[in-house]
Amino acid sequence: MQVEENVPQNRSGQVDVDLDFSGVGVLHARLWNFDFDDFAGYQFRGLKTEHFEFLKNKVVPLVEHDAGQIWMTGSASRIGTADWNMTTSSNRVITVARSLSEMGIRPEQMQTHAIGNTQTANHRLDEDNDRSVVLWVLPKVYFEPIIKPDLPRPVPPKPKVSRNFKIAMLLEVDGSISFAARAAIKRIVKGRAGAGIAFASALFSIWDTENNLKCTYVYAAVGLGFGLTLPKTGGRSGTLHGPWNSFTTEKPISCSQFGKSMRFTTIGIGDLSKNWILLETPRGVKDVYLSISTGTTIGGGASTYPAHLSAFVPLERPKPFGGP
Repeated sequence: MQVEENVPQNRSGQVDVDLDFSGVGVLHARLWNFDFDDFAGYQFRGLKTEHFEFLKNKVVPLVEHDAGQIWMTGSASRIGTADWNMTTSSNRVITVARSLSEMGIRPEQMQTHAIGNTQTANHRLDEDNDRSVVLWVLPKVYFEPIIKPDLPRPVPPKPKVSRNFKIAMLLEVDGSISFAARAAIKRIVKGRAGAGIAFASALFSIWDTENNLKCTYVYAAVGLGFGLTLPKTGGRSGTLHGPWNSFTTEKPISCSQFGKSMRFTTIGIGDLSKNWILLETPRGVKDVYLSISTGTTIGGGASTYPAHLSAFVPLERPKPFGGP
């Protein structure tokens, strides 16, 4: 394991980052050099400045806006009794969780666990790095909400990442008949959409061609435009399953880390259409803008759907996919 390590200085808080595990939206780190007497007299004390700043600058940006979840495990050195060390390690992880809560992270996004000195049998009586809290951060799409008081759940494996992807529209429907789009848009615009507004709902698949994984997304948006109805279309326009369109990302990410919004512009009729999308990517990665082919359009028209009035959300975890 490759580790980025700070050299201890007096009683300052220290942080190790596991560079082999960490990536876009993913982090494995250890906060250590907690004071051995940091729960003396059963009095809660705040985090050391270095630990607080690491949580604020490195952890919170990965999980704010309900984007991820955190597993945390507190531990203690061998000094003191086993019962007291279990209490101390529990206090440490609770202190970290409380600080994250004060920064706006919801309790449902965190799972805390304490192990006392149970993993220090061959260590010295008091080692600085045994007095620690280890944490894992992963994108939320990988798991269901943490419900307490469940027993500690195993940390999911690091997601497989890539820079090489393909995207295809599975099914798209435009027009006021799109009930699914209406339901999503009501939440987006809070009921302020009026007559003449264009609605869209669609399913997209994003394929990680390096790891042969696929993730399906639902897209809903409201925008501006006009539509043409062809005979026997039931008063609607739409697009059938389209071809795969290749694109790359600035940095390796999982096929489930796109969204939560997408800008979509389309113009066309029949099999003659032009479409442009702007895919939102995780913080620290440039958004992806590309022209795509979406397949044959039933009906026609032109519409544009801005990102701030859209939703682009994964429906599932990445699944194995060998190609079309």
